[in-house]
Amino acid sequence: MAKKLGKKARKFARKNLQSAAKRNRKIRNQFNHRRGPRRGGSAGREDGDEDVPQQVHDSTMVTNDAAAATLIHGLEFPEDDAELDADLSDSDGYLSEDPGCPYYSDSEDEKAAKDCIMEDGLDRQNDDMNRDIKKQKKKLKKLLDKDPEFANFLEKWQSELESYRSKEDSDEDEMDSMDDDDSNDENSPNAKVLTSKTISEWCQLVSKDPKSPALRNLLNAFRDACRHGVHSHGPSMQRFQNARVFYQIITFVLSELDNVFRALLEIQDDANKGKIMNLRNSKKWQTVDPLIKSYLQNSLDLLSQLTDNKMLAFVLTRLRASMVLFSAYPSTSSRLVKILFRLWASGDQGLSLSAFLMIREVASLLPDCLDLCLTKSYNTYIASTKLVNDRNTKHIYFLTDCLVELYSLDVQKSYERAVTSVEQLNAILRQASKTKEKEDLRKIDNWQYINCVNLWVRFLCCHYKDYNLHPLFSEVLQVIRGVAHLFRGTRYLPLRLRLVQMLNELSTCSQMFYPIPSLLFDCLEFREVSQKEQTQRTKINFSSLLKVPKNLLKSRDFQEECVLSAIQVLSAHFAQWSYHVSFPEVATIPLFLLKRLHEQTTIESLHRPIKRLIDQVTENKGFIERKREVVSFSPNDKASVDSFLQEEKVSRNASFTRFYASVAENCQPKGRKTL
Repeated sequence: MAKKLGKKARKFARKNLQSAAKRNRKIRNQFNHRRGPRRGGSAGREDGDEDVPQQVHDSTMVTNDAAAATLIHGLEFPEDDAELDADLSDSDGYLSEDPGCPYYSDSEDEKAAKDCIMEDGLDRQNDDMNRDIKKQKKKLKKLLDKDPEFANFLEKWQSELESYRSKEDSDEDEMDSMDDDDSNDENSPNAKVLTSKTISEWCQLVSKDPKSPALRNLLNAFRDACRHGVHSHGPSMQRFQNARVFYQIITFVLSELDNVFRALLEIQDDANKGKIMNLRNSKKWQTVDPLIKSYLQNSLDLLSQLTDNKMLAFVLTRLRASMVLFSAYPSTSSRLVKILFRLWASGDQGLSLSAFLMIREVASLLPDCLDLCLTKSYNTYIASTKLVNDRNTKHIYFLTDCLVELYSLDVQKSYERAVTSVEQLNAILRQASKTKEKEDLRKIDNWQYINCVNLWVRFLCCHYKDYNLHPLFSEVLQVIRGVAHLFRGTRYLPLRLRLVQMLNELSTCSQMFYPIPSLLFDCLEFREVSQKEQTQRTKINFSSLLKVPKNLLKSRDFQEECVLSAIQVLSAHFAQWSYHVSFPEVATIPLFLLKRLHEQTTIESLHRPIKRLIDQVTENKGFIERKREVVSFSPNDKASVDSFLQEEKVSRNASFTRFYASVAENCQPKGRKTL
């Protein structure tokens, strides 16, 4: 028998330990977003992480950061960043300019501008400073008259102060001379202010004659404009008279210089990488090479500096025309790819689309960059799908479509990567199935894993009929079924629904049957909803959930959403086999389970949709049975089975086909509050 605590020990426990436990529970509640009563104090909450809903708030992801970090390192493809930083400094300085190139900067206008600045700001400040100085001199004179010793002290140190000032002035002169030397290095341009008239004249000269010396001046001005903000206090950044000049330079260079370079190289718009590589040894290329390199690298600097999405989309659109020129510079192309994938995952619809169009252009025109594009796109996709909410669901669908399209450029090469990825998913699944530990389960019960599986399902659906992808198909199917059987119960119904949708897609593309009703009905077992719970309305959105919090399992809205979502998925399953000769056997067990669900549910609003599905399935079952009675072939005759009801299938006039069309049309995204 344990020894009883003394009086002081019991008093200390009541005063401190309970408050500590209460404080710990309060901290856990902040992560769990729950305020319900707890049983058994803090000891009963050791597995409290199970109650954490799948939300997109930062606080929700605190407990999953370590698992997510481990997961992304387990799923991503290895990258070789060595080439990204290779040889990026070539032609990074100014181009030599022709001193005879015209500048239109009226000295009187400059003087007037300076006078205006003085009148507006400096004169007013000088007046205030002079008044303060006069006041200080009066105070100092009164102090010197009252205290002769202080006057002697000032005279004593006056000489040392003057010598110190003379030394400081000489140091400033040396620094100014060093700055002047630095400003003259690397062919730095003239320090004259660039006016709108000057840029307009240069643009006209270049448009008339691409070989005009003004082209180098424009490229130097473009270099300063692209680096505006990096060295904004430098002398070259003060060359622009106003913002209009800045945009004038950017617009002309991005819009016209591609045509200028093609005219200098005498190439057409349909020139490919082979044409460019053949020109690299020619004399004309040696002349234009520093100009092209300056234009491309400064354009990448501009992409790195801009923050306005519309400006970024404009720059990307203009650079697409010069995509073939990047083939001559592998390191610059690698740097471009790195920037493009950052913009692709930005979340802005227009910018992401512009970035992907250029990524696809890079992968198509530059075969050497295809491997890099496939690797970067997959890793970017994995990193971007860590969090899912109502705001970024459409963006994640867009990223998935883009990735499938990019991997479709070379299906055989993409197939090898897909196999590697699915093998990693299978390894994570086997480990979790073997240990059943919480950390291993979290590596599967998260958006990165599920979105990765969905990616390869979409890839298979696009190419299963045209390529031999059966080994990959079997691996993906094994992962889906393994995850479905690993996570059971009503809480995981959103996850089950996603997996069933994937099975429906695989079944459609392969024409193989999968008994998906068994994966749904074991989750559709609800307890009776009390009168109090029926009055509580909680909007639920399954599109951003994988697991439902326990406090919502008895809510009416949750049960309604579960049944309606299950009806939609089952309708898609039945619609696929509605014209097949085996439909009566396919529908027998699901009909029995649907009738039992109809009897058990206590929510009146669910009786009608369940009964409607039962009636439609029963009607289609009778329709197939009547058609089956008049045929004479056996089930082993595959050709006759495949041709069964082909005319009705093409016309799509069956009652169940119209029913499923109405279900799919009514299932629109609802504006529900994210949990």
